[in-house]
Amino acid sequence: MRIGIGYDIHRTCAGDHIWLGGVKVTAPFSLEGHSDADVLLHAITDAVLGALAQEDIGHHFPPSDEKNRKRKSSDFLKFAIERMREAKYKIANVDCNVICERPRIAPLRDKLRTSLATLLQIDLSQVSVKGKTNERADTVGQEGAVICQAVVLLVSHENR
Repeated sequence: MRIGIGYDIHRTCAGDHIWLGGVKVTAPFSLEGHSDADVLLHAITDAVLGALAQEDIGHHFPPSDEKNRKRKSSDFLKFAIERMREAKYKIANVDCNVICERPRIAPLRDKLRTSLATLLQIDLSQVSVKGKTNERADTVGQEGAVICQAVVLLVSHENR
């Protein structure tokens, strides 16, 4: 077994939607980023790469590389999943925290879990998404940023 943890943060900017877990979500802002700024997929990608003891998302897809501008974050996740399969691992489960005041995560939870299960090619029962707030106490609490955390447990093909 291997465990990886991922973390990502993106500042908010003018706009009316964000990408979260591969889902376009109506929001009172958008997220700044070189790619589509899907903070949830970035955290999961880093968790998978971390479990494999490989470099992080920024190493593989540097923001300085123009071919990554406006790129779909699902491309980054697919890359990490390919690496995982090459190493002969599978995802046992993924557990995620989305930390923001808005949008509210509870009404989106099922849609986010379904999207992640599809992208990761795993069963819905292997995906957890939880919404948290920072109680308006800091930049995230004042809607200046969105944070995501992800933990991924990988198991070898032989153990499944």
